[in-house]
Amino acid sequence: MAWQLHYTSAESGPTGRSGFQFVAETRDTGRPGLHDLAAPHMTYRPPPSAPLAPTPAEITTFPVSLTYEPGLLSRCVYLGRDYSGRYGNFLGHALVLGEGDLVGSRPIEFWAAPFWSDAPANGALDELTELTPGSAVDPEALGGWLSAGGPGSYERLAELLETVRRSLTRGYGRLVLVAEDVEEVVRWIAVISFSLPWAAAARLSFATYSADPAACRQLIVGTTPDVWIPSDIDASVIRLDEPPAPVRTGRFAATAVGFWRRTDLDGLDALGELGDAEPETAAALIALCRGDGTVGPEEQRAVIPLVERGLPDWAWRMLGRWAGLLGRELAAAVAEHGPPEAADPCAARCAALAMRDPALPIPSRLMRAPYLAALTTAAGSALGEADTPPLVVAVLRVADVYGLRLDPRAVEDAATAAIQPDSAELAEAIERTPSDWRETLLAGFIGGLEEASPELRERLLTPEVSALIAGRDWTTAPRTGALVLRLEAAAGRRDRVDATIELLGFAEDREETLKALWRAQPTAAECARLIEALGPEMDASPQLSELPARAFLTGGLKGPDVLKLAEKVRDGLSGYPADDAEATLIAARLAQAPTPVEAARAVDALTELTREGHPDLMPMTRTTAAKALAGKDPRFRTTVVKSVTEHARRWLIDAWLTANRNRDQQIALLEVAIRLRTAGVIIPRLDEWARSQVSNWSMFGSVEAHFKRDAELAAGLRELTGQKRRRIFGRGDG
Repeated sequence: MAWQLHYTSAESGPTGRSGFQFVAETRDTGRPGLHDLAAPHMTYRPPPSAPLAPTPAEITTFPVSLTYEPGLLSRCVYLGRDYSGRYGNFLGHALVLGEGDLVGSRPIEFWAAPFWSDAPANGALDELTELTPGSAVDPEALGGWLSAGGPGSYERLAELLETVRRSLTRGYGRLVLVAEDVEEVVRWIAVISFSLPWAAAARLSFATYSADPAACRQLIVGTTPDVWIPSDIDASVIRLDEPPAPVRTGRFAATAVGFWRRTDLDGLDALGELGDAEPETAAALIALCRGDGTVGPEEQRAVIPLVERGLPDWAWRMLGRWAGLLGRELAAAVAEHGPPEAADPCAARCAALAMRDPALPIPSRLMRAPYLAALTTAAGSALGEADTPPLVVAVLRVADVYGLRLDPRAVEDAATAAIQPDSAELAEAIERTPSDWRETLLAGFIGGLEEASPELRERLLTPEVSALIAGRDWTTAPRTGALVLRLEAAAGRRDRVDATIELLGFAEDREETLKALWRAQPTAAECARLIEALGPEMDASPQLSELPARAFLTGGLKGPDVLKLAEKVRDGLSGYPADDAEATLIAARLAQAPTPVEAARAVDALTELTREGHPDLMPMTRTTAAKALAGKDPRFRTTVVKSVTEHARRWLIDAWLTANRNRDQQIALLEVAIRLRTAGVIIPRLDEWARSQVSNWSMFGSVEAHFKRDAELAAGLRELTGQKRRRIFGRGDG
């Protein structure tokens, strides 16, 4: 319901005073402040070039000012003389609008409406329960008018639409239209209004004519060429009698101009139905609904709030039809807020996008059978194009959510093909794989790893990946299995003895893996387990056959575990491992030899066993044996040295000479040297060492004192020195 007010110059109005005043209005409005609301719009001044004393016929040519601001519609017409005979009188007819009065109509449609008065009333005015638009503004007629104007009309329209859109969007800025005929201004305001969404048109304030456009606050103001407009006016001033200026337009202006060119009134109606949408966003939505694939991500994101508030039925329907053009965010919004005919295809669109981008979430909406079938086809295509592990998994995740039936062989082939030099995130891909598809996927990934180069396999098979694929039968993928066993043992998740036993069951080229598995020194217990499990099979592997010797070294050739292992190796293996074990046992047990002869036999056996033995174990066994004998008394040691072979004698003496000795041990070794010399066994290096020792006065004195109770040793000492020596105490010998 709209309330009416008339404003004019009267000799005596309702209050009894004379002059311009409200002379009539709707009775009992129940709404205070109507005069204050309408008064700013109750103004009119003729164009400067108009006759000062116009005739009635000339007055009809004066421009009519139809003014609109949200909540108020007014019309001012020139009347000529007032009650006193002075010119300048006008009638201002204002409508204070109630909620819903303009629904379905643009304010400009009330140009020349039947309810406007051309003469002031006296007394009360009726309420207007229904506002009937005039017939002068009609979209179809406007379309014909634009067409008659040629290409320039559409260029002008694009210019005006872009200017108005910017002002509406920014909330500031005005447009001044300059024309001789106010009807032209009205038509342009009408064309602009019919191009906007209805709610935007309802915010489009305008005045079809003003003699002072600089002072007007409406967004669009019409005026005549004879009106002075200051050069610094804060508005875009467009003379409609001049060619339009080139302007860069957005989607809205281009869309609306296109509709007018084609007289596409349905398109204009569609724009109008989009409520309070920002014009660019409304145009983007229209474009999507018409299958325009040029609507970019930013434009689509701007459409989302419209979707969340609700769309006309035709918009939902068309968005569902063109779901393939929607980005993930917009499609998800439609799937959440739209009716089934839009939500199902958009949910399918989201699922299809998630197949090709693992970072995207998968909608959980249930879809009808036709869309599931289409999604199954899309999954097959995406699987064939997936070139990385995460993309293969993305397809499987969608298939799992919607229960899609995929060909397991195709899944396995895709997983195999995805193992490429630029593959990444393999562990994460496996972890994200639905449980129903994991075995199929792993079979494909392992097949790809098996076919890959050693370098690529090493790079992709990280400890994390290894942990996820361990515990399988590696018969058909021995290269991958060997690497997995190595990684699992290195990470401490797999015992390396068990890993070695398993490795021998499927891998042929296994030495490098065994080398890596046993890089850290083995223990006697580990070697014992291997021998129990593999027996002579250990001899077939250079890496394994070397393990016992390394375990002997680690144990220092002593301890029950080492000796027990040595016995096990000696009895269960052959070749070098058995020789190393025997040498270890001899060296460890030599200290318990009951007689020099038995000790000598052991030393000779050790000498033979270590001629070509393990390069680290050989010197350790000989050093250990020499140390064991060094603990025997000199007579025992002398007998051993006399009894062994020349080769054995040489290394045994060398070991004694190079060992660290205290004074007592030096004297004991000197005694061995003297007894050997006395027995006619001259060992040059030992003999030379002995001479160097007795040439020292201090040492000689100690030795002489030590040997004086044994005549044989004393004589040997004198012979060694080759001269009479003075005793430390008493006189020298004669």
